[in-house]
Amino acid sequence: MAMHPACSGRGKGIEQAQVDTEPRTKQRRPSWLRTVVRGLLICAGCLAILLPAWLPNRPSAPLGNGTVALLQALLLSAASAVFFGTTAHAGRNRPICRILALGLAAAVIGKVEDLASLIMGRPFPENWVVGAMLSVALITALRHRRVVVEFVGTLGNHAGSGLIAAALLILYVFDKVIGRQRFWQAALGTAFTPEIPRICRSYLDLLACYLLFIGSIGLALTLARREDPP
Repeated sequence: MAMHPACSGRGKGIEQAQVDTEPRTKQRRPSWLRTVVRGLLICAGCLAILLPAWLPNRPSAPLGNGTVALLQALLLSAASAVFFGTTAHAGRNRPICRILALGLAAAVIGKVEDLASLIMGRPFPENWVVGAMLSVALITALRHRRVVVEFVGTLGNHAGSGLIAAALLILYVFDKVIGRQRFWQAALGTAFTPEIPRICRSYLDLLACYLLFIGSIGLALTLARREDPP
């Protein structure tokens, strides 16, 4: 039976009204000024973190169990907490958030092992704790291989991936070169002291932890906003 033109038009009108009444997500228009301000804030944070190393008349910087190590642990803890908090809003990317959160939590354990041993009064079994966390992360990755492969393939499209890459570059490239005594012996000659490589390595690690924290915020926001496929 053919549908009457009036009925057909009425049906299209109802469908159009339903489409018009559906809530639309408002997207913020790109702004170069906002991007510049964010970049300046990130650079200001880097300078603020490294500021204690530039204070004059200081024979040495607080290292080991002092201020620098504590700041490193706090930044890594905050980054891990960001991913744990994003898990509830990440949809199908929840395994990715768990893996990243567990990896950062394992890094925190490695930073506070001396402090934990001091509090416990005996050696802290950090190797067992870190191994357990990484094992859980590996099992999660194997159970959700498809999501992990898709995430790795699109990692360059995520916000914050550049900052995380810069942090890893500092930890595994610059830290290995600038933190060596031979580098500073060749650069300073007779003015070399054994404290210099240790101080530089600690502050480079602190800068890397800060970049990991900022990059984790951007990456977590992207994972939380990503919609599940229909």
